[in-house]
Amino acid sequence: MFKNKHVIISLIVAPILAIISYFAVDAMVAETPHAAQPGERVELIEKPNCRYSSGACDLKNGEFEIHIQAKWSDEVQVLLTLESKYPLDGVIAAHVTNDDHNVPPINMRPLDKEGHKWTLNIVNPDVNVDRLRLAASAQRALYYGDASLTFINYETSYQDDFRE
Repeated sequence: MFKNKHVIISLIVAPILAIISYFAVDAMVAETPHAAQPGERVELIEKPNCRYSSGACDLKNGEFEIHIQAKWSDEVQVLLTLESKYPLDGVIAAHVTNDDHNVPPINMRPLDKEGHKWTLNIVNPDVNVDRLRLAASAQRALYYGDASLTFINYETSYQDDFRE
């Protein structure tokens, strides 16, 4: 079988052609990333750390990412701190307790002049049911997202706090 030179050449060339065709098809059909235009609405996707008790949640689309950390102020209030690499013009958030209710959004308070850090207090959240809906404006583009509030409790299998 391996004495025929055509078989040997085809065994060498076939994998090379497969790899070349894989990258060629990707280059032809892949969507090229583009920056958000003024007035455009961009949906942020919740990352996996929002779905478990991590103490933090990331919402992301492309290079634009929002990092949210939660810290209990007392027994009923949670302080949410939002951070972004890009300066934000404004952020509004709504603590949704049930999908049927239209909850009015609350303006988050800026913590710095540049607009990179924002904060909000949430009262009496139910981590199993409640959700956080937010919208942020940056360079006249609107970024919006939805995340479960499961992340606000920081729990590990160990008794140590690994966030520091």
